[in-house]
This record gives sequence, structure tokens and C-alpha cells, in this order.
Amino acid sequence: MNVISVGLRVRSCGALALIAALLSGCGGAADPGTVNVNGLITLDGKPVDQAAVGFIGKEGARLATAQTNSAGKFTIRAAMGKNLVTVAKASANPTSPPSDEPQLMPSQGEYQKLLLTVKSEFPAKYADPKTSGLSIDVAADMKQEVEFALSSK
Repeated sequence: MNVISVGLRVRSCGALALIAALLSGCGGAADPGTVNVNGLITLDGKPVDQAAVGFIGKEGARLATAQTNSAGKFTIRAAMGKNLVTVAKASANPTSPPSDEPQLMPSQGEYQKLLLTVKSEFPAKYADPKTSGLSIDVAADMKQEVEFALSSK
């Protein structure tokens, strides 16, 4: 064996050891400053299935999302401290596009008309953090399920 091949082997082993050390630290620990929150979303007293739940923490710097199950329950990993909460649900019967042909982006006026034609049984105000009126203080010792009892009225 010559000196060049020994040097390459040492470098290769060193590179593999470095990669292994870096990878061993990946995916093991949860994001510091976050905790799991278990919750329930209801609308007019009934669980909301397939709703998108968003927690916006750290003054907008951290977004966490989850989806409710058929019982309206969700688990989300949220930042500790105050979080604004949003809840949105797509229409059960979305309208299909007029054709499969590529289309131009609508003007602002056309877009507003399109929004008016979308039928949703879920109140749109809960999808916007500015209008949802929902927030939660997430703490490290949260053990109880949180409930967001929403109203369609």
C-alpha cells in the first residue's frame, strides 16, 4: 500500500465520522420552546372534521398547523407564549374551474366576484388571524385539551 492511498482512506473515514456525527443530532429532539397542544374544534356545538388549525406564535415568527379528525380533535406543536389561532375549512362542494385551459389571473374586481360565489358552511372570519378573535397562551405544563367553541352566527 502506498502513502497516497492511506491518506485517502484516513480522509474518507474522517469525512464519514463527521457525517455520522452530524446526522446523529438530526430529528432527535423537538424544536426548543415548543410543546404539544391537544385541542378540539366545534362549530355550533358539533365537532368540525377536516379543519385546518393554525397557531401563530412568537409575534408571527412561528407558524404551526394541524388538521382536525372526525371528532374535531387535533394535536399541534406550538410555540410557548401567546399564539393567535386560525381555523379554516374548505367547502365540501367546491366549484370546478370552467375549463382545463390555462387562464389569466383575474383582476381584483373579478377576484372579489369569485369569492362571493364560493359557498362555505364555515365562517370565513376564523381563517384570518386579524378577525378570528382566537388566541391561546401556550405553557410548558399544558395537560388539558383546549376547546375552541366556534359559532356560525
